[in-house]
Amino acid sequence: MGDVRDGVIGVWRVGWSGRLMGYVLAVGPAGGALSAWLGVLSHPGMQSVGSAGIASAVALGFGLFAWWVLLRVRLELTTDLIVMVNPWGTQRLPWSCVSAVSLGNWGAQFHSTDGFTYSAYALSGLAGGTRQDERFADVRRIVDAQLHSAHPL
Repeated sequence: MGDVRDGVIGVWRVGWSGRLMGYVLAVGPAGGALSAWLGVLSHPGMQSVGSAGIASAVALGFGLFAWWVLLRVRLELTTDLIVMVNPWGTQRLPWSCVSAVSLGNWGAQFHSTDGFTYSAYALSGLAGGTRQDERFADVRRIVDAQLHSAHPL
């Protein structure tokens, strides 16, 4: 908790199993597209080129999906604010607006002083494929220190 670099207190990403699934979703179809283009070299023709083009489009779609839903998702706690990068958007929440944090089905939930709740998908069980209790305990410890300490991190 005392290790703050460049204003960043901590960063959490989707668990290792979720990241592995993201890479498989991105690399698997890309390998298929590469194979299709190598097939074009050995059997040139419009049909081969068309198949390789479709395989490339599918690979691009899978790669973008994996990146957007699993690989770019993160929770950053900085000295000034909380940054939640989720598949549905990015939220930035200043510490002064946070009243509490809890663990919900969609990840860590930051409760704001105006009654809204913001979720950090990077700490959800669905995103990591594992229980997130230990990771959430680290987040809760930092949030409690930021909210209840006269000397924030």
